[in-house]
Amino acid sequence: MLVKMPKFKGRTTSRGEWSEENTKRAIQDVLDSKMSETVAAERYEVPRTSLQDRVKAVKQGQQIILKPIQGRFQQTFTPEYERQLCRHVTELDNRLMPLTRSEFLRFAHDLAEKSSIDHRFNKEKRMAGKDFFVAFKKRNPDSALITPEATSLMRATGFNKPPTGMRHNVNYWYETQCELLV
Repeated sequence: MLVKMPKFKGRTTSRGEWSEENTKRAIQDVLDSKMSETVAAERYEVPRTSLQDRVKAVKQGQQIILKPIQGRFQQTFTPEYERQLCRHVTELDNRLMPLTRSEFLRFAHDLAEKSSIDHRFNKEKRMAGKDFFVAFKKRNPDSALITPEATSLMRATGFNKPPTGMRHNVNYWYETQCELLV
């Protein structure tokens, strides 16, 4: 007898389907003392406990997320940190020093540690996990995380700009050719 897994038919609940705009209005009305948290939650159709959590965070001066938070696990880095991480990876790739997958996962762990960000990365291996890598690639498909190709030392140094005061090889060759032609 062959047992088939049921097909995923999509979400079957309406949890977490309130709007960011309603959340923002409800928080503002509670902070302005226009209405209580319970009344604001009913009027703007936002769960009361979610509204309470966000109002408490605003009063403590913390950054809040207006979107509903679904699931048990949170994303480790904020979108701003992730953009910086992506820029750094691209910059290294442009300098012909692309990161391998394991180097990237170690870098992500070190960034979280030094920034004092709560994370679920492996502390023994000092690396982020496969799930983080897959999710990062999904959110940033244009990132430069690929298997690096070998580049010879001469070719790599040819891409570098010369230090100030030194002639660039192409310019020197061109100037020499111009002198010979004159």
